[in-house]
This record gives sequence, C-alpha cells and structure tokens, in this order.
Amino acid sequence: MSSMLRFGACALVLAFAIPAPASAKRWKFEIINKSAAHVTSFRTQEDGKWSKNWLEENVAPGETFDMDFGTDEGDCSVRTRIAFSDKTHVDANIDYCNADKITVRNSGIVWE
Repeated sequence: MSSMLRFGACALVLAFAIPAPASAKRWKFEIINKSAAHVTSFRTQEDGKWSKNWLEENVAPGETFDMDFGTDEGDCSVRTRIAFSDKTHVDANIDYCNADKITVRNSGIVWE
C-alpha cells in the first residue's frame, strides 16, 4: 500500500474515532412538569421579543415532554418563559448547551 493511500485510510479512521465537539449536539431536552398546573406555553426570547409557543400540546402535572429546538446555533443562555393553565408563569435564563432536563415548578425552573 502506498504511503499516500495509507495516510488517507488513517485520516478516515481518525475522523470517525474522534468524538464530535459538544457544540455539535442539538438542543434536545426533557421538560418535567412538577407544578400543580398544566404547562400551556414554552417561549424563548430573542432581541427582546418572545418566540412562538414551542409546545404543540399542554404538559400535565407529573408528565414529561421531549423537546428539540432542531439546532444548537446561537447563544447557550436563553431567557425562557413557561406559562401555566392557572394564568401564572415562571422565567429564567437557561443554558441549553448544558441542559438535558428542565424541571418546572410553580416557584421556578431548574435544569441539569
């Protein structure tokens, strides 16, 4: 095998062996509703304006819902507002680069 062909084969093997950087992970996470009411909306803020509701359906108390923003581009820390069926809401800056689970309570939001 020529040295050029061997180099190409080694480079190909290394390309698949090296893990992708953390930023290549799409922002996927679970919403866990530990509040006393249904979660009716999940909105993010950009340039001072709230987004559309990311939820397609309400999340009942005790339920978990899988979310996927479909991208990992943009700032990691995003102001997020979650509204409940009892007309209350909570909001916080969430670090989506490091959030796998977002737990929502009437008193606030935590993520891990």
